[in-house]
Amino acid sequence: MKKQLLAIAAMFVGLSAFAQDYYYRKLIGTTSEYVMNQTGATTLVNGPATSTLSSESTLPFAWNFYGQPVTKFKASTAGYITFDVTQTNSVQTNTSLSNSTAPNNSIFAFWDDTKLAPITQGTTTFPSDICTWTYGTAPNRVYVIQWRLVQTAASASPTDITYYAIRLYENSNFDIVHNYGFGTFTASAGTKNADGTSSKEIKGTPNMNFGGKDGQYDAALSAVYKFFYGIQPNNDPELASIELPKYTPKNTNMAIKGVVANYGKQSLSSFKLKYTVDGGAEVIMQLSGLNIDADGGTYAFTHNVPYSSPTIGAKNIVVSISDPNAGVDGDLTNNSKSGSFTIVNSTVPRKVLHEIFTSSTCPPCKPGNENLKAVLDFKVGEWTTIKYQTNFPGTGDPYYTSEVGTRFSYYGANFAPWLTIDGANSWGATSANANSYTEAMFDAKKAVPSLAAITAKYTIVGKTVTVSGNVTPVQSFANSSMRLRIAVVEKVTSKNVKNNGESEFYAVMKKMLPNATGTTVSLAAGTAVPYTQSFTFPGEYRLPTNGQTANIINLATEHSVESFDNLYAIVFLQDDADKTVWQSETTTPLGPVSVTEINELGLNIYPNPSKGNINVTFGGNSSNGSVRIVDMNGKEVLAQTINSLNGEINCENLSNGLYFVELTVAGKTATKKLNIIR
Repeated sequence: MKKQLLAIAAMFVGLSAFAQDYYYRKLIGTTSEYVMNQTGATTLVNGPATSTLSSESTLPFAWNFYGQPVTKFKASTAGYITFDVTQTNSVQTNTSLSNSTAPNNSIFAFWDDTKLAPITQGTTTFPSDICTWTYGTAPNRVYVIQWRLVQTAASASPTDITYYAIRLYENSNFDIVHNYGFGTFTASAGTKNADGTSSKEIKGTPNMNFGGKDGQYDAALSAVYKFFYGIQPNNDPELASIELPKYTPKNTNMAIKGVVANYGKQSLSSFKLKYTVDGGAEVIMQLSGLNIDADGGTYAFTHNVPYSSPTIGAKNIVVSISDPNAGVDGDLTNNSKSGSFTIVNSTVPRKVLHEIFTSSTCPPCKPGNENLKAVLDFKVGEWTTIKYQTNFPGTGDPYYTSEVGTRFSYYGANFAPWLTIDGANSWGATSANANSYTEAMFDAKKAVPSLAAITAKYTIVGKTVTVSGNVTPVQSFANSSMRLRIAVVEKVTSKNVKNNGESEFYAVMKKMLPNATGTTVSLAAGTAVPYTQSFTFPGEYRLPTNGQTANIINLATEHSVESFDNLYAIVFLQDDADKTVWQSETTTPLGPVSVTEINELGLNIYPNPSKGNINVTFGGNSSNGSVRIVDMNGKEVLAQTINSLNGEINCENLSNGLYFVELTVAGKTATKKLNIIR
């Protein structure tokens, strides 16, 4: 009898080891049926509100939670729902979900001490609420509980917000969606059963970082935590992503990169990584000695055998993983990803285009612009920059134009300083904020090969500017969405000063040629395509009061150019299908310089590069001249009068980098580059 009891006890212990519970997997992106601002939704709680638990709501279909039927729930402004509708108070202080203070019988989307706070910008008020709606058809309906414009209870900032939701699937499980947010947020997320004996936390709880894209709403970038009720596999690696270039030159090693996530119950120490191109032989790499955390730990890999091909053309690749911990994979549906790339004959160096939406009324824009300059100062000749002065925050920058608004909408931007690099809003940071840009991020963009070269020439007669040149591709672009865009920019402005602490603004966009849409180009490999665009700035200069619609410059009748001598142009090739900028080029930021005048003046600078002082010599009949030294953004850093007998200039106070030395003698001007290297 004793042996029988022991056997029965052992059986129950074994069964408990395989008891069903919730486990989750992180995905990226939502389907088209789900939108962040659903029209016709039912409001449970209207903002402003804090510490509020809604009245009970009835689910539109039968649903089970922890294997038990539930029909009603209440939603809290603190970011959770509870199926215990006897509760009357919202629990505002988040904890680990196993803690007794965490509400039982609940799903936690983003549990913290938060409030609903509507935001008004101009004459528009954006609602803050908890709302619900259903999409799909029975028996596959989806019920959404969504929180909009949620702030931490202590926050007073209108840019400190989050949007998130819970989705219940008919006859199935649920997920938590983190759409996007501004600012830094941490909270608790996951589930807890009815008696508090079981809970499942998303990794990081109670200090989990908000999963959605910071400062950028894009359904494809929303974080989705999909919860399953069942027995979690011991081994469940997922091939979360692969990283491939669009183009790579023939006979060149191409790295196969990606990320593996571990959604198994135990840590992942080893697995096999494989790839095959166009159905060819598998290339296998054994990885071992790893320690990838359970429940969502990640590992960035690079296959130890790069791919190279001597033949040009499109290629298809399949990357897969297998043999986790030298054992059985509990889920074989998430182990592979496919992709494509093209092998080309050759590529050309890329000049990286930076488009930054900034404003003289935007306090974070000052350090954002300074950070961008600090990165680019050490990348001389490798980049171009266009700055779009925006019409917010507050009344906005006086130099805002309708073309700025077109580009702002084109990229889906929604704050300043918003930085787009070669047409991409995602360039390595958690958001498109220029304050996050680093030299390593620049290097990653610069390493992407380009398939076209651009030459650019700029001339000005009176107030008429003409930009011309050629686009020469090394690869044919069979794409009707390829466009050539030209931005005429002013190297430095100062009359648009407002309240953010900046007194000068560099590379300010004044006009796009012929407009912000650009012109369609058809490109065949090796064939130069010429372009010419002209524009006459009409009327007189006007300084608008601000950037609001009633005050902005009418580009058909007036202009905001402070000095026509300060204009130059940025030319770039962009694919509207995915917004990729394939190449950019600039005319000199010092405007047109006459070769004849350079030869006549006989300008010479030595030593160059220099560690300190330089000597400037020139010929001609005059013995006196004036020298200006400006940085790559067009800012004057030194001015001095010299003569042909004594042209020594002290440059000890100049930082390392590239400058332009501008010599003016008897009304003629010549310019040469100066490199300071210590």
